[in-house]
This record gives sequence, C-alpha cells and structure tokens, in this order.
Amino acid sequence: MKNAMEAGSIHVERSAGLPKFLHLAGDSLLKGWSAIENVRSTLEEETAKAGWISFFMAGKIEKAAFGFNRRNTLGAALRRMAKCVKSGNCNSFQIMHITTKHFLGMVHVSVAAHARHFQEEKESLVCFGQ
Repeated sequence: MKNAMEAGSIHVERSAGLPKFLHLAGDSLLKGWSAIENVRSTLEEETAKAGWISFFMAGKIEKAAFGFNRRNTLGAALRRMAKCVKSGNCNSFQIMHITTKHFLGMVHVSVAAHARHFQEEKESLVCFGQ
C-alpha cells in the first residue's frame, strides 16, 4: 500500500485476535493499530476462505482534532476514531476521507470512517452490541 492513511485504507487493532492471512503495515500514526496491506478487492474472499467474517458498519463516524502540524493532528484524530470504534466492540475501521484545513497557523484534521469487525465465523456477532 503506497499510503496507509488514505481513503479506503483499513486499520485493525493489533491486539485483537486476527486471521493469519492479514498482512499488516509496520508503521502507523496510531499506536497499537496497523493498516491492512492486503489487496482490498480480494480481502472479502480471503476472509471467507480462512473461515472469518468481516462486518462493515454502515454508519459514518467522524472525528477531528486541532494542532500545529498535520502529522500530530492526524494522529490525535485517529486516536479519537480508534477509541470510538473500540467502544462499539469493533476491532477495525475503514477510512472514507481525511480533510485538512489551515487557519491562522492552526491545522484542523477531520477523519471520516466506517467501523468494521473481523471475527471467526463460529463466534456470534459482537460488534455494536448486536
């Protein structure tokens, strides 16, 4: 993956029990989370073959942060996103878009994403209390 922080990238919590076929990026702005490097077009097929399910939650989550440089501010917005996703009992999220605005030396970064959840097929649905 050329850029782990772009629209469409999927980020998973590293401490979650994850399928072995997932290839995770080493560097992330979000401590304890990694971007999935698998090809997105075949991810669902690979997930099913391994006996796993990947849920995509339809509701959009949007988190933002203010700061003085884009990298640190993006990290803060992603930490807020991860906290929200974890509170819904999900272990991953897919970025829809990242918006950066500058005003009077300040940086405002907004991240919109969908929560996702990877689990083995035999488990019951646990994401967002369902």
